[in-house]
This record gives sequence, structure tokens and C-alpha cells, in this order.
Amino acid sequence: MRWLLLALLFTVPAEAAERRLGGAEITALLPEIVAIGETTRQTFERGGRTDFDDGRRPSVGRWRVQDDSYCSQWPPGDGWRCYHVFVDDKGGDQPDLIIWVDADLDERTINRILPKGQ
Repeated sequence: MRWLLLALLFTVPAEAAERRLGGAEITALLPEIVAIGETTRQTFERGGRTDFDDGRRPSVGRWRVQDDSYCSQWPPGDGWRCYHVFVDDKGGDQPDLIIWVDADLDERTINRILPKGQ
């Protein structure tokens, strides 16, 4: 699976900017990274668990890929919210940013990408 992640990270042309990920790319990428916001940190496990920490109260949710979108569910709610996922390489070899786009609300959340273990 790591080879797929490496292929994803190194196939973005240097002049590219934002690029939407498909379902297989989302599935391969998320378990390998940590998404870092200004005051947030989120990790993703292959089995569908996601941990979110905003510095106040950590929470545990579920994630899945549906119709080439990332979807999450956060207890106590039982509904799923889905987002289009983009990466932005900022001209480098590897994506630096992950962008979550809520298509229903037309809202964007931008996080830095760190490989797990860093």
C-alpha cells in the first residue's frame, strides 16, 4: 500500500496546484497521513476510525469513501457528512495541503499534510 501512496505523492506535476482525489486515492492517502489545522490534528485508520483533536476535547468518529468523496460520522450523531478531497503540492514533489470541500455548503477547510510518525 505504501507504494500506492508514493505513486500518488510523486505523480503530481510540479506546475500543478489543486487536484481532486478519487476514491482509491483517498483510501490510500488518509491512513498514511496526519491532517494538521491551525489548532487541530486528525488521523485516519484503515478500519474506518478517525481521531480528531482540537485542543479542547478529543473525539473519535468513523470515516469512509463514498462516490469519490470522504465521508465522516461523529457521535452522538448518526448521519454522514461528505466532502470532496483535493491536494495541493504548491509546486513541490509531494502534496503539502489537503483541502476538504463541503459541496452542500461550499465551504473549504485546508490542512497541512504530515506523514504519520512525524
